[in-house]
Amino acid sequence: MKPIKYLQSGLVAALALSLSGCSLFSDDELTYKELQPFNATVNPTVVWEESAGGGIDDFFSRLNPVVVDDLVIAADRQGYVVAYSAASGERVWQRDLQSEYAEQGEGWLSGAESLRISGGLSAYNGKVVLGSENGDVFVMNASDGSVLWHQQVNAEILSDPAVDGTHVVVAAGNGEIFAFAIEDGEQLWSLPTDVPALSLRGTASPTLASGGAIFGTATGKLSVVVTSNGQQAWEARLAVPKGATELQRLVDVDSTPIVRGNIIYNVAYNGQLAAVEIRNGRVVWQREYSSFQNLAMQGSTLFVTDVDDRVYAINADGGIEKWVNDDLEGREVTAPVYYQGHIVVGDEFGYLHFMDAKTGVMSGRLDLGDTAYVAPVVADDQLYIQTRDGTLLAVRTQ
Repeated sequence: MKPIKYLQSGLVAALALSLSGCSLFSDDELTYKELQPFNATVNPTVVWEESAGGGIDDFFSRLNPVVVDDLVIAADRQGYVVAYSAASGERVWQRDLQSEYAEQGEGWLSGAESLRISGGLSAYNGKVVLGSENGDVFVMNASDGSVLWHQQVNAEILSDPAVDGTHVVVAAGNGEIFAFAIEDGEQLWSLPTDVPALSLRGTASPTLASGGAIFGTATGKLSVVVTSNGQQAWEARLAVPKGATELQRLVDVDSTPIVRGNIIYNVAYNGQLAAVEIRNGRVVWQREYSSFQNLAMQGSTLFVTDVDDRVYAINADGGIEKWVNDDLEGREVTAPVYYQGHIVVGDEFGYLHFMDAKTGVMSGRLDLGDTAYVAPVVADDQLYIQTRDGTLLAVRTQ
């Protein structure tokens, strides 16, 4: 189970300093599996390595790079945004949003030392979108880093905004969903959702599909809102709170929904991995898995990292488990991504692990030098990974 930094609540704040180094869910110390020798079938190498600023320090974050055309764009928590050539790693542009906005009196914390970027980056049609814990929403031109518009909400933005040709939709830490016009930033609607007294730190990123914004809630539900008017279409329950304590009753749906045809796939913490019909919310199948990480899909196979850092391959058509890899238990593994026949995850100890996508057998490994806190980004024939200290690496297999 995860340490206290992954929870958010007024009740937790007073305990954070005394408990942050301890196991939250048991009396035992946190343990992890040591890496074992294996027969490597793939050789990952670093193509180039650059800086994405000061990183995220020890804060919770899923701040990730994004690839737009031939650029890799990354940001740090403080507000530094930079674009590199995907092929060569040469810097194309950089922008210091913190000096332009936080220090000039805009935002919740005027004069703040950090813009506290945490949500994003997301991209669509040459635009890059990011959010901050100060409530900022920025839309930038990917080609030169210019800010096209800036809006604010009265809540933290911890997850990736969803963006298409018409809308930017963000899920805030207080459970509220906001929609803005992509062209000028006009707020179109907002929708509050319930948040229990104790929940996981973070929120589910929405997915835009079939005229709806699809998102998970901290109360264990999958929900769809009509993007044109903000009206809720339906809800489906993926987890039911159980247990005598608030900790045992955590049921957050913090994974970004995946849409394949007319089916939505998502997973809850202390709940179910489920396939749900997009038209009416009918649950097609559900299986007992617990996760707060994003899912990956390749063809008809779902890939899941659970709360104990086991990685699974599951048939998307019926929920039948194909394989499980438990070599990395306790190593704070990231969400999985599919890359050239392999499933790739990073870990807290600074390694990138490759598993054969058909069998789950370990196939390769790369030492990154610092914690991989967020899943790699796949574009063309390369992986892009951002480490906790702000290092940005392009990786390719041989």
